[in-house]
Amino acid sequence: MTVVDLGCGNGHYAASAGLMVGKKGLVHAFDVLEDALSQTATLARLVGVQNVSTRQCNLEKLGSCDLEGSIADVVIVSSILHQLENKGNAIREAYRLLKTGGRLLVVEWKKDSALGPQVSERIAEAEIRKLLESNGLRPVAELPAGSFHYALLYSK
Repeated sequence: MTVVDLGCGNGHYAASAGLMVGKKGLVHAFDVLEDALSQTATLARLVGVQNVSTRQCNLEKLGSCDLEGSIADVVIVSSILHQLENKGNAIREAYRLLKTGGRLLVVEWKKDSALGPQVSERIAEAEIRKLLESNGLRPVAELPAGSFHYALLYSK
């Protein structure tokens, strides 16, 4: 199984995915910030996974992630879309990387959460759904994500 984490941040999702896919699986973790990539690599080592690779990528530039298309079983986009001006390119990049039938997990901050970025920066769940569906993705499930986030699972 191949997992791609777009906007990996501190590496929580990438390291967890590395454990889940096992030694035969691969995790590609991308971020625009070198510091985030360093944190991800460190966390992966700390939890004992060697199947996580880190690379720099600007999600606002379509094709910036240097992977061939249709290779990912799962793409994770967590708590990053609210930071991007060109959200559509990030979703198109996720779509490009997904295999047919692959799953996209999007996690974002709830509008009414007590924690998180400024409310004006947050993206309503309905807006994310519209963005995903207008880019050819189909809804699969809404997943529990705690008090501060919502999580949507979509399929290519």
